[in-house]
Amino acid sequence: MTELETARLLLREFRASDEDALYDYSHPEQHWRHMPIEPPTQENVRAQIWKILESRDDYPRNIYHLAAIDKASDEFVGEASLHIYRPLKLGTIGWGVIYTRAGQGLATEIGQALLRFAFGKLELHRIQAMCNPENHASRRVMAKLGMKEEGIIRDNLFVRGAWWSSVGAAILSTDLSENPSRL
Repeated sequence: MTELETARLLLREFRASDEDALYDYSHPEQHWRHMPIEPPTQENVRAQIWKILESRDDYPRNIYHLAAIDKASDEFVGEASLHIYRPLKLGTIGWGVIYTRAGQGLATEIGQALLRFAFGKLELHRIQAMCNPENHASRRVMAKLGMKEEGIIRDNLFVRGAWWSSVGAAILSTDLSENPSRL
């Protein structure tokens, strides 16, 4: 079982008992408005939890989807994800923080923990992230993580009846060797 720790957070495997917390986190528009998903329903979240639980047994494991728990209060405050493309030594990371805790630096902590895990234990070379160009909060987090924006992919997603573009950013293991204190 994977657990990653930061100063304020424990990133741990999701549990079946996290279903209500995940729904409460993902249901408000503040969560999904910049994401290429439909507004979550309780049934969607239940299916997502079971898919996450099943993926933990994959070998080699290519998807890590972790719950972000505030260590001081033991509250669910967000999520972390890492998708691995092993032959390429490439990973894609994502994060989210419950809207009531936005702006407190938790997304940056989640991203830093994912990068340490990906570049350290998993020995990946390239980590990338994508977001809607209008998601300025995620773009700031990517910059704080040392990720460099590589451009905009135009109209690559059809979401809720409209075409969306994505901003792509990445960091390489060699970028960290130049500035190891970043993480």
